Amino acid sequence: MSLQIYPALTEKGVENMATDWWLLKKAVFLEMPIFRHYQWKVSEISFGYGQNWEWVEDQTQESIERLIRRPTGGGIVRHGKDWTYCLVLPRRHPSFSMPSLDLYEKIHRAIADALADQSIETFLQPCPAKKKTGIPGDCFQEPVGKDLMTGKSEKKIAGAAMKRTKSAILFQGTLDLGFIEKAKFDPSSFGESFTNQLARLFKTEKEEVKWPEHFHQERKSFCLEFESLEWRKNRERN
Repeated sequence: MSLQIYPALTEKGVENMATDWWLLKKAVFLEMPIFRHYQWKVSEISFGYGQNWEWVEDQTQESIERLIRRPTGGGIVRHGKDWTYCLVLPRRHPSFSMPSLDLYEKIHRAIADALADQSIETFLQPCPAKKKTGIPGDCFQEPVGKDLMTGKSEKKIAGAAMKRTKSAILFQGTLDLGFIEKAKFDPSSFGESFTNQLARLFKTEKEEVKWPEHFHQERKSFCLEFESLEWRKNRERN
């Protein structure tokens, strides 16, 4: 069994969401975890599945046509200067039955260990005695339990959101590079170390795979869905 790692892509938000969703759908037929790191062709803002789009417009001062609704939960995230990744865990892999908070913590510990390899100090935000209710607001302004924080400034630098289906878990996460010392951080070394940590976590070997020949054609319908105002406003999909 292996941790399948797809090549990094640099695309716009619609394509990024569609690719993550394509991987989630692909996981129905797999037994092994899937991972990919990706970048953003232009700076964009994404918001969570459960958030009200009009509130997000007001908070970001951006029109809904320029905002990206994610298929996962969480709050507002500003992309373009972050290290974004997607992890998919199929139902037939043992990690699928892991409680969500435990999974969230273990993945953020893997990021912390990868950053420690570059002498970057972090810590996990403790869970509050009383859990906050309601839909999240601005992701990096409102840290929650097991988010990853910087060791010096105590700012949130890593967060994520999940989508559970009957067949797989979609985990979308991001590392805010704004609070990391640029002199210490090497993106390539971090990616290698992070995926090594994930392979240990899931008791697998890493396997680099290629995007299939018909990948762009297969995800085309997902691109149209994530681009539509029906999805952005009302979470309606074809």
